[in-house]
Formats: sequence, C-alpha cells, structure tokens
Amino acid sequence: MNRPRLFPTSLPLSSPPRALSGWRARLASDPIPRLLREGTPSVLARVRRDLIDDSEAPTAREIAEYREVQAVLRKMERNGSYLPRAPEKGMGSEKFAVCLATVRALDRLADLGLRVEDEGGATPQLRKMAEVILASQASDGGIADLALAETPKARAKAVALHFHGWAISALCRTGFEADPRVEKGFRLILSQRQDDGGWAWRGVRTDSAARPSSHLVTGMVLRAFASSSQRCTSREARRAAELLATRFLQPDRYEDRKAPSYWEILTEPRFYTDVLDALDTITSVGLGKENSGVRTAEAYLRSRQSSDGLWYPGTPVKGEVSTARPAGKAAGKDKDVAEAIWLTLRVLVVLRRIN
Repeated sequence: MNRPRLFPTSLPLSSPPRALSGWRARLASDPIPRLLREGTPSVLARVRRDLIDDSEAPTAREIAEYREVQAVLRKMERNGSYLPRAPEKGMGSEKFAVCLATVRALDRLADLGLRVEDEGGATPQLRKMAEVILASQASDGGIADLALAETPKARAKAVALHFHGWAISALCRTGFEADPRVEKGFRLILSQRQDDGGWAWRGVRTDSAARPSSHLVTGMVLRAFASSSQRCTSREARRAAELLATRFLQPDRYEDRKAPSYWEILTEPRFYTDVLDALDTITSVGLGKENSGVRTAEAYLRSRQSSDGLWYPGTPVKGEVSTARPAGKAAGKDKDVAEAIWLTLRVLVVLRRIN
C-alpha cells in the first residue's frame, strides 16, 4: 500500500545557515565568510591555519609562490636588505633606516606565512634578511644598527630596545629562534629590564632601572617573548604582560607617543604599540579573561568593528557610533578594504585566543 509522503524526497536547494557557536557567536557580525570570499590566497591560508584549524592548510613552501609574497620578495636588494621609506628615513641614520625597513619586511613575510623550511620555498631570501639584521650585533647582543639618539639628527647613543625587540620577534616568527645570535639578543633585553618588570629606552629617556617602564617600549619588546616558543611562558614575560595590561588606554610615562589616543591608532601592518598589538602579545604569553586589562582591551576592540563586519586601521570617528569607519576611510577603496581584511584577520586571531 502506498502511503502519502509527509516530507519531500530531496532537500531544498538552499538551506538556512547554521547558527554560529563559540567565540564567533559573540561577534556583532561574522566577517570570516567575507575574508574567505575577498581575501588574497595568503589571507585564506592564514584563516585555514589560525581560525578554522585546517590540517591541510598551505605550507610555507606553497605560500612562497603566492603573488602577494613574491611582490614583497621582489623588493629585496641583492644582499637581503630593503630600501627604507620616508618613515624610516626620518628616524635616524641610513644604517638604522635600512635595518628597520628589513625588519618590517621580515615581519610582514611572517604575517603572510613564510618560515625557513630546509632550503625550499623562500628560505634563502629569509636567511639573507636575517643576516642583514644581525650583521651589526655587538658583543652584548644589541643590534647596533638599531641605535638611536634623542633626535633623528643627533649621534646615536644606545640601541632602541623597542625596535631591537621587534627585530628579535620577526626573527623568531620566521624560524630563527634557535640561532645563537637571537639568544644573545634576548640576553640584552633581559639585562635592560626596569625594576617594575617592563622596559624603557635606556641611554636616551632614562639611565636608571628604578624609573617606570614605557608601555610603548614594553609592548614592542614583549613581541619577542610572544614570538618565542621557549620564552613565551617565562616568568619575565608574564610579569611584563601583567604590567602592560594595567596601561591600556592610559598615557605613557615618557614623551614618545604619550597621549592615550595613541592606543587607538590601529595600524596594518603593525608598527608601534596599540590596543590590538598589546592584546595580541599579552595573551600570547598567557594572560586571559581573568585579567581586567584583557577584558578592557577586548571590549574596546569589539567596539571598533565596523558595520560591514571589518575592522579598519586608523583612529575611530569621534562623536559617531562605534560601527562607523575610521576617519578618511571611504567605502569601496580597494587598498582600504585590503588593509581592513588583514587587520580583521589579526583581530579575530586574538579574539579566538581569548575566548
């Protein structure tokens, strides 16, 4: 006997989307589908690796062939250095500018997913860049080319610890953590700690360990610990992270970028310490939601999500709702959207880690 069918024999062509769960459910809107739809191959590779735990995400050797990666590598000089741009040139000597430009390029390649892998992929280029950065290392472990003075035109007095820490971080991120010269670089960092557990610009802003640390310097130095598999959970890293977590949205103790508003200038790629960069580093070394500073920074970051689901570089628009684009960011500009996609990816990695 034929019974009437209560349900159709085939599923409808389009089924309603599944409700989000976990950390993604707490977002005002989920930008991951847009990242997958509009992101470059490098973005997609990192989404697969860091956000959805895809065991078959592209390797560093595969990523080295991506057009976006090749565009960065083509700008490298024969010796592995990068020509500085105006921001680097305005800070100090030519040697400083070249070294910092190379650090920025190496850090960017780490963002894109490159690491040393035997001798395949972009490993030869990465090794050249590492040699440029470490070529001036002194016996105390400091990268001499990263020395600065109080003013750009004055004679350099001491290694700028914030840029030294960033350089050690970029080297660790691209696979050079085991290099003895990187270990020497960490020894300098540890020898220059302030008594409160953070760092200041020794030899320029202060000569005393008893003076308070700078959150600008501490945030950039802490990147080195956050990027090191061996040191990210060290007692020194934890203490510095706990100190930095008390400084969110507060004025610095020194004149360099002192105003609290500097915390709100989100940059892509990263440069100085801002809310996102600091939250990334302190959570990488083990702080979580039990810390009030982490909760404060997380709430602020969530408030910066734009109505289109992305986070945009720059400062928030004053007097408008938090979902507005930052000043100067008009809709539809490819460069703005590309930067926002990368910044959004970095935000999501941090929010996932916290939640």
